[in-house]
Amino acid sequence: MRARTVISTVGAVLTALLLAWSIVRDLPRTHSVVRAEHARFSGYTRLQRDEAYGALLPLQMSYFEWYRRYLHPGDRYLIQIEPAAFSSFIDKKTLVRRVAHLFLLPNVEARNLDDATVVLSWDDDPGRLHLRYATQVRLGEQNFFVSRISRG
Repeated sequence: MRARTVISTVGAVLTALLLAWSIVRDLPRTHSVVRAEHARFSGYTRLQRDEAYGALLPLQMSYFEWYRRYLHPGDRYLIQIEPAAFSSFIDKKTLVRRVAHLFLLPNVEARNLDDATVVLSWDDDPGRLHLRYATQVRLGEQNFFVSRISRG
């Protein structure tokens, strides 16, 4: 029993020392990075800060801004987008959904089509979903739509 206590104490002390060493080693670099990022983004407007995450990926953030204009408080959206390659580490559908999760807050993505109030089509035709829509807005001649689902 005594040996187990000694081993536990030694393990805890080594863990604390390793953590302290890591903090001392990485703190100056971390502080430098944080200062540089603050200097980089502090002059941004609110919209530029909102768009920075997606724009740096890069995604065309004007599409998300357009979607945001047509969402109402409490809407649950479903993004209609065909799977396609974007990079070696993420596909386009996943990337668009991740950016939307942040940019379109406080609105949230619906778990499924039955739970959605609005379909946001990204380069896709909402007619393929075979739903009835109360209203539908199209972005110029592009296949970007905001389609409010009719449940009546």
